[in-house]
Amino acid sequence: MTIECPVVTFPEREKSVGWRSLPEKVWPTATFASIHMKKTKDIAILGATGQVGTPLTRSLLREGHRVRALVRSRSERNEKLLAEYEEAGAEIRLCPEMDDVSAMARELEGSETLIASVSATEDVITRLEPIWLQAAMAAGLQRFVPNEFGAHTQNLSYGDGVLFDHKKRLHEKIFESGIGWTFFYNGGIFDYLLPNLRFFEEVTTFGNLDLPIYTHQIEDIGRFAALALTDDRTLNRCVQMDFNHLTQREMLDLVGKFWPEEPLVYKHYSSPYIIKMKSEAGDEVSAKKGAETDQERWGINYVIYVAGKLAAFTDETLRGSELYPDFQCLSPVDALRDPAFFLEAK
Repeated sequence: MTIECPVVTFPEREKSVGWRSLPEKVWPTATFASIHMKKTKDIAILGATGQVGTPLTRSLLREGHRVRALVRSRSERNEKLLAEYEEAGAEIRLCPEMDDVSAMARELEGSETLIASVSATEDVITRLEPIWLQAAMAAGLQRFVPNEFGAHTQNLSYGDGVLFDHKKRLHEKIFESGIGWTFFYNGGIFDYLLPNLRFFEEVTTFGNLDLPIYTHQIEDIGRFAALALTDDRTLNRCVQMDFNHLTQREMLDLVGKFWPEEPLVYKHYSSPYIIKMKSEAGDEVSAKKGAETDQERWGINYVIYVAGKLAAFTDETLRGSELYPDFQCLSPVDALRDPAFFLEAK
């Protein structure tokens, strides 16, 4: 059954425990670093225990970099990961005043690069990241990496989406500052861009079913970002992960192939509906997973599924597959056939 939205009834399911990850490949320390003769770098990271920050921090440590994780406090929520990082050689810095330029600059002294892998909310992009940029400048850092980790903002136009407008204004401040930068674009994350019943109530598609969707597993995004953001070749460049791409139509074919006996409900949001909601949606957060407001989320859906601007290969953009041609990552096909990924826990 296909439904154009917005209301669907579906059987009650037990609460999901979540898809942690498919089995992670074990990569020898500094495998790619040694190939490209990369130097050990001093990296400061914000959001080290978050969705992207966790695999990124682990990978930076595996690659042998000196990592400094800046956190507001230690708590029951983050203590296990912070202890893991310390055991692997990371330095944990407590900085409760992350909105203070001087306090942040003191914690950043001695680092070369600051990576912001925190959630890209309006407050973070418009208020906190400019403060962190000033602190990085004051501490003499060489590279600032803002929270991108998604669609290729540099290829977007103002008006494509409210969050992207905020990011583009931040980019202008970065360029004006004169600090080195890298904008990292992984496309989408499997959890959000592949059909699944953990993050969606139904098998959900959007807009143009034939646009190429670049998407990668979160662990692979962290591993690749650790390579790209410490590579001298990526300074003052955009980096686009491009290892996996397929259309939503191809995704639906795979779902039908792998789950022929599953009583699935399908929902599709048309391009006109997405365009309408992009301008009319409010500040509520109604999605099953994710922290974006409805207006922000429909702006993201517009960029990906209507404008077709999730990924871009501009003159200033380096392709991930050309930077690291031997890099291997999990296939969307393998994710969609795995019940731990596709199905809500029962």
